[in-house]
Amino acid sequence: ARIMGQMMVDEQLLSDNRFVCVNGAELKGMYVGHSAPKTKALFEQNDIIVIDEAYALVGDYGEVDSFSKEALAQLIIELEEHSTDKLVIFAGYGGKDVTDKNNKMKEFLDANPGIKSRITSTIYFPSYSPREMVGIFYHIAKRQNYLLSKETEGILYNYFEKRVKDTNFGNGREARSLFETSLLYTAERVLKQDKKSYARAEMQAVEYEDVEKAIRQAEYADRIQNGSRTDRRIGFETSG
Repeated sequence: ARIMGQMMVDEQLLSDNRFVCVNGAELKGMYVGHSAPKTKALFEQNDIIVIDEAYALVGDYGEVDSFSKEALAQLIIELEEHSTDKLVIFAGYGGKDVTDKNNKMKEFLDANPGIKSRITSTIYFPSYSPREMVGIFYHIAKRQNYLLSKETEGILYNYFEKRVKDTNFGNGREARSLFETSLLYTAERVLKQDKKSYARAEMQAVEYEDVEKAIRQAEYADRIQNGSRTDRRIGFETSG
């Protein structure tokens, strides 16, 4: 969103690159009459506006309460008035391969045709491949100055190969979450040595067994939660 906005600034389609990212629920005010000015201020103070989890503006199955109606009504006004001088991105889970039941962005758009008619383009992000997920895992480790055993690549690939086929697949955040869990097992393993001091290399080495335990933990958590989460494929809508 930042890159797209800056490109539009460079092409003189936007006057400035003031950027903000808010959750859809943040547009709803605390009391009646608060949502409209809150939404209006968002457009007055920014040029590039990302509304993440846009469907949080409406309830489950597209249900709209009085706070949502007020925010949506003002949002339509702002989209109309700033159709040529603001970049607005509605982001959230959806996509071509998602069932209508789990397509949260479709619910949001269907809840208010006024917004749907003002969206000029749609971009879908396909899920990451198993190889890309392994790459993300290694990238996070490198960025945080941790060293991974080479043999972990195989077990990671096998795990992500199963995960990408799951309707509850969470994309890149699953690599981050798995890495963070692996670090917990790394710390546990190292501290069990009960030494007076530890070399930095010891603390920064993530071993095969650490990743294996993290995968087992993730698989257990998924079995517990299976059926309670919605599909998490990603897409976003743009306007302006």
